[in-house]
Amino acid sequence: MAEQLDVIRRQIERGTRVISLSGLISPAAKASVLARLHAATGKAFVIVTASNSDMESWLGDLLHFAGGETGIIALPSFEVDPYAGASPHAETQERRALALWQMRERTAGFVVLPARSLIQRTVSPAAIAAIGCVLRRDADFPPETLVETLFAGGYVREEPLFGPGQFSVRGGIVDVWSPDAETPARVEFFGDTIDSIRTFDADTQLSIAQIDEIAVAPMREAAT
Repeated sequence: MAEQLDVIRRQIERGTRVISLSGLISPAAKASVLARLHAATGKAFVIVTASNSDMESWLGDLLHFAGGETGIIALPSFEVDPYAGASPHAETQERRALALWQMRERTAGFVVLPARSLIQRTVSPAAIAAIGCVLRRDADFPPETLVETLFAGGYVREEPLFGPGQFSVRGGIVDVWSPDAETPARVEFFGDTIDSIRTFDADTQLSIAQIDEIAVAPMREAAT
């Protein structure tokens, strides 16, 4: 296997367009090989699956063999066509929006998606950027603009917030919980300028850490 992997690694580095590797039956074996090829080449891999459930299986195997630090993005497909007036599942909307935001923000080691996601229409990177934002300390970003952006991106106002996809407003303070964050952030304004950003515990309301910036991902891929 080591010799075969070395041959494939050289083919990848030469830019060979079609590479065939036989003998791998289980998704776990395939994930193991791709993880090793990624580590050897530094190349990003896109894995196309038959369905959302197959995508989930691949995610588990890749996390095991490649680790979370590699960067693994999953783009599930809609079970229905939202552009035909049907309502897709809220969780699918959130995961797709986060995946599109992450693909715009950074390069991942792996992108896993079902074939249906390749043929479904989606929005441009600029449209995703418009309904998400990056907040930086000492930068001008009017709180009114932030609230408008959060509403457009599918966030819900709750006082106080208790989960991802929510925000709250109290005077010159906006609390927001991005779907890719473990904890919410408290953004304090001085006029239109961001004076401080702190992560905090939603249950105790106690501060955890001061941070310089936070990326706020949208909760859906199209503005509401």
